[in-house]
Amino acid sequence: MADADISHEASLLGTLEEISRVVVSHKGDPAETLNNIATLIQSRFRSDVCSVYLLQADRLHLVLSATIGLEPSSVGQVRMRLDEGLVGLVAEQMQPLVLADATTHPRFKYFPEAGENRYYSFLGVPVIDRSFLVGVLVVQTTDPREFSSHEVRMVATAASQLAPLVGDARTAREEQLQAERLRAVHVTMRTVQDIVNNCLNQLQILRIEAEGHVPDESLAAFDEAIRSASAKLRALGNLEVFAEKEMAIGTGLEVK
Repeated sequence: MADADISHEASLLGTLEEISRVVVSHKGDPAETLNNIATLIQSRFRSDVCSVYLLQADRLHLVLSATIGLEPSSVGQVRMRLDEGLVGLVAEQMQPLVLADATTHPRFKYFPEAGENRYYSFLGVPVIDRSFLVGVLVVQTTDPREFSSHEVRMVATAASQLAPLVGDARTAREEQLQAERLRAVHVTMRTVQDIVNNCLNQLQILRIEAEGHVPDESLAAFDEAIRSASAKLRALGNLEVFAEKEMAIGTGLEVK
């Protein structure tokens, strides 16, 4: 074995030890830690790209969640079904996939927002946590490259070390999306509250102007309608209570 190869293997082993230390000691934003590890793998494996795709809660889609080499703006934007692309194929088969020229594979799919048109070789391995798929780790290079069986094993080992961190990153991402949805609902509800408040004010003005011009029973019915509308508005506008309730994601929101 050439000295360069021995040095490369030693570097890969050192990378695995480094990843292990980072995973064990990581604090703060798991997505940032995931990106730091992607940087480490991209450098030590002599690749041009290292990306991590997370399996979503629906277990039907993968989303690009960390990358070194692809367009940073594509993080969170590149999304595929499990039956799409080479990354989806790795997830479907839960086996490593090694290609010297990925563009020739029938499952190759180009995602222009990722800027991956200049990369040819592809090494993808599943990220598995306690026998469950949680994501896919991908290494790519600009030139066609035959990854050795040793390199494939090393990337697979790195993926297994990432598994706990991937779970944390996915949870953090889901919490962020939930918070964004809740903020959007709050803004919408406040707008609705302002509109209804204005309508109630107009009704009160009409009520005052109606006195002495309509029968008392009509005024009583009018008063009851205003009280009922006000009560519903207060219930709708109680955002503090709403924030503590579970949001049903789907065709609409249900508040119980």
